[in-house]
Amino acid sequence: MTATALSTDTVVQFLNRFEAIAEQEDFDLIEDMVHDQAFFRFNDGDFVGRQAVRAAFEKTWQGSVGVKKERFYLTNIQVLSLDQRSASATYTYNWEGQGDGQSFRIQGRGTRVLVVEGGRLQIIHEHLSRYPKP
Repeated sequence: MTATALSTDTVVQFLNRFEAIAEQEDFDLIEDMVHDQAFFRFNDGDFVGRQAVRAAFEKTWQGSVGVKKERFYLTNIQVLSLDQRSASATYTYNWEGQGDGQSFRIQGRGTRVLVVEGGRLQIIHEHLSRYPKP
């Protein structure tokens, strides 16, 4: 996505587009949407640089034994900051599927920081974590 004018709508569209393309489980399709120096923080570790992020995504896509029909998507997206060169947003992530014959749904919270690099919007930071247990 070429970022000529950032707005709340373009940020939300970018985030939704990223998730839709990522569902194809081919990092080559989303590579240009991830900054070369990206820093992704997940429950299982920190991944710094596009190649480390690629490895984390590909490991996730390999899945766990017995998990099928997975779907990952965002809801409750709130754009927190926005200027000509960057944006930040927070959201609820939803991971659904079937494992060991039973349906599951995991929700958590996420934050992404986007930057305009070379005229393109890219993710430079992502942080995902599960909601705290009540």
